Amino acid sequence: MRYSGTLLCFFFLLQFGTAYAVTPTSHHVSNQVIALEIDKKTLEAHLRTWPEDHSKSRLVAIFKVAIGKAQGDKQVEGDNKTPEGIYFAQREFAGVKLPKKYGATAIPIDFPNPVDLLDKKTGHGIWLHGVESDDRVKEANVTEGCVAFHNKDILSLTNWLRPHHGYIIIADGLGDVNVDSDLRSLKKQAYKWIKAWQSRDIDGYISHYAKDFKFKRKNLKSYKRYKKQVFRSYRRMDVKVSNLRAFSHPKYAMTIMNQDFNGDNRYFSVGRKILYWKRDKNRQWKIIHEVFEKRRVEGVSVSLDSINVQNPQTNL
Repeated sequence: MRYSGTLLCFFFLLQFGTAYAVTPTSHHVSNQVIALEIDKKTLEAHLRTWPEDHSKSRLVAIFKVAIGKAQGDKQVEGDNKTPEGIYFAQREFAGVKLPKKYGATAIPIDFPNPVDLLDKKTGHGIWLHGVESDDRVKEANVTEGCVAFHNKDILSLTNWLRPHHGYIIIADGLGDVNVDSDLRSLKKQAYKWIKAWQSRDIDGYISHYAKDFKFKRKNLKSYKRYKKQVFRSYRRMDVKVSNLRAFSHPKYAMTIMNQDFNGDNRYFSVGRKILYWKRDKNRQWKIIHEVFEKRRVEGVSVSLDSINVQNPQTNL
């Protein structure tokens, strides 16, 4: 069963509208991490806040979308399928003249991401974009793998999906996306991994990694030797994490957190750590890939007036 986030707004689906009509209980979202869940089955995109306590997630708006011409998860370049997974928004093509079929603007996503590369998927240029004519969205399966929105909606989303800080989850149905029990067990494992790191418990630390984990050219065995040397190289090792978020998908999961590392006051590392997880044969979450970036987990502050809604209806 999915989490039961609180509705920020009440919605009606307009037969010929763009976003669902909104009667907001609050007109402003302040410093909130934002996620966009795209449902390939219902052809809807759910924009929601994503606080550390995921049970307090709030639905902001729902948009109608169109997806790839072919069914299924993208595997190879040119298959016209929309990828399924957990992605980051990239920088909008602001001020760039795009071909007419992409409409008002486009927000790329980071396909292929590290998990896609591990799965040997190929392709590029997967965007969230507008359309030459809004009627095209109603055709449902029309793109070469991108997700198409009404032009007013994609322009609205540029205010919410900041580059590298907007989280986009694409799935064939949202019933198994961000399931409460998955998120709770995932966070539990993440905090155990953090504790093992902080206490320099090398065996406990490595136990959280998948058997086929690779770091650069190191397999799990050589990675353990490497981390053991790192742990021993500091008299004092201070590891602090904050602002942890978790996302789950039927194919894999992701945690992201701010990381502050101080080794003997001679080596400092400040940024964010991204961990990609899959369940093993015993249904335990294991890390399959990790990334450190010199960015932080950050939220956005946006007015709900930035969402273009046609013909708003009265409150339920």
